[in-house]
Amino acid sequence: MDNINIIGRILIIDDERINAETMMDTLEDVNYQVSLAANAKEAKSLIETQTFDLVMMDVWMPGQDGMSLLEEWIEQGFSTPIVMMSGHAEHKDVVKAIKLGAVDFLKKPLHDILPLVRKFLSQQALKTNCDAITGIDFDAPLKVARNLFEKEYFNHHLQENNHNIAIVATKAGLERTTLYRKLKDLGIDKNKV
Repeated sequence: MDNINIIGRILIIDDERINAETMMDTLEDVNYQVSLAANAKEAKSLIETQTFDLVMMDVWMPGQDGMSLLEEWIEQGFSTPIVMMSGHAEHKDVVKAIKLGAVDFLKKPLHDILPLVRKFLSQQALKTNCDAITGIDFDAPLKVARNLFEKEYFNHHLQENNHNIAIVATKAGLERTTLYRKLKDLGIDKNKV
């Protein structure tokens, strides 16, 4: 698969080969890169050498089971979202997995995997983008933090839109006169950003 077109990297850990390959085929058809592991040992090996955007892991596997692997990874500070899967899990398993740190628990077989994967990855992207806000001291008073954010926000949109105040006002949901006043209050020269 061409790396340029990859929209996400997914690790599927499942000892049921047919189930794992079916999921892989569905995901690869729409440009996800999928790696398969049949057990915890294979999964650990892959995690050491590759990065993934999402891990989908079966609860019941030979050797180390999915729950103990989930617990181990969470204790080690593993930050990739993990979705647990099982064809015959009890309610207590679902609760335990979520308490341990799984982002969700799905019942196998997964009949409509694409919307689920898109949901998990878009939630992760949103969280990553929120974490990427820089230059803001979160210990500062709200007004100071808000002004820093607004300054970054307006500078970004002015640059992106060739300093077109009408476009920026529309994006921000403000009247143009309100935007001019806001830029002045923030010390932003609308022509020299």
